[in-house]
Amino acid sequence: MLVEKVNIVGFRNLKLVAIETKASVNCFYGKNGSGKTSLLEALYFLSRARSFRSNKRNHLINSDESYLAVAASLEQSGSHKLGLDLDEKGNSRLKLDGEILNRLSEGTAIFPVQLITPESFDVFFSSPKARRGFLDFGLFHVEHDYQKCWSDYHKQQKQINALLKLGNADTKELTFWYRGLVESANLVEEFRNGFIENLLQPILDELTENLKNKETVELLKAIKVKYKSKLFDATEDLDKAIQHQIFKDQRYKQVGFGPSKADILFTQNGEDITNKLSRGQSKMLFYLLEVGMVRLVKKVSNKNMLLLIDDLPSEVDEFTRETMLEMLLNSEAQVFVTGIESKIAMEFKKYTNSVNVFHVEHGTIKPENMEQLCP
Repeated sequence: MLVEKVNIVGFRNLKLVAIETKASVNCFYGKNGSGKTSLLEALYFLSRARSFRSNKRNHLINSDESYLAVAASLEQSGSHKLGLDLDEKGNSRLKLDGEILNRLSEGTAIFPVQLITPESFDVFFSSPKARRGFLDFGLFHVEHDYQKCWSDYHKQQKQINALLKLGNADTKELTFWYRGLVESANLVEEFRNGFIENLLQPILDELTENLKNKETVELLKAIKVKYKSKLFDATEDLDKAIQHQIFKDQRYKQVGFGPSKADILFTQNGEDITNKLSRGQSKMLFYLLEVGMVRLVKKVSNKNMLLLIDDLPSEVDEFTRETMLEMLLNSEAQVFVTGIESKIAMEFKKYTNSVNVFHVEHGTIKPENMEQLCP
């Protein structure tokens, strides 16, 4: 998938946007508050029908407008145009080549994007929910049966939580629901374990081997991704385990086991090394994971993804930064990246000639001559 054109109306502080973005790397530079992040947010909104900065969608509409609209011309097995609009009443329409689609969620399948922000690197130190989200995103794109499997589990968990909160369900009724939940949970866990062991870890190893610096190869090669399950011990008697879990869950009034409580660990020789990595090493590992996911989705589903990078890390040393650039260009994805200065375009220019650069100022986005920036 290649994003050839982007058109935006009424999105936050952005003026009317109509730009061509056919290059592999599209760099947007300007001062803080100029509208760079809003551009990435608009593309994220087109894919996910939500913002990564606010839960209130109506806040995305410019105060001088009554609606917003974001559209992208895509090249993938032919030319297509995907568009999403939103009015002041909260009504949205997702269109593909002029035809209204039934569900806004279809945008993610048609136009998959991965977002990297300065806060993204906290995934190693934040709650397990963020790490599970990273894993599930990949599964949704490469395992067609996973979405239904996860949906079935989530519905059963929601039903049980409702019963636990009411506090009037008898043990027999809860036991019935828990048996079904265990069955659904096992299926989700099988998908997740298989995804890491058979797909994600091998492609991470492959990407690591292709890096130029031997020290980086040795560091990243030693790190393994491990899934930490929250299911019952297989050696336990299932009925006894369920009764024990019901007793605990009745106290806290919510389900306390299963895929929604699992975690993803990063280990070296079997030990969790998350808190042992330097800030620069954490960022290299994160970029490896993101690029690995992009490559994996392309390999399994033949979907090219769009990488949105808000503020390429500048506080890391030159070696770490160059390693990140190398990883990004190995992703085979189109990249939209923001920065304060135009030098980000010059950095990418060292590795590829397919670079566009745009200056963003007061919500206006203007293309600039790459040759003048990089003589």
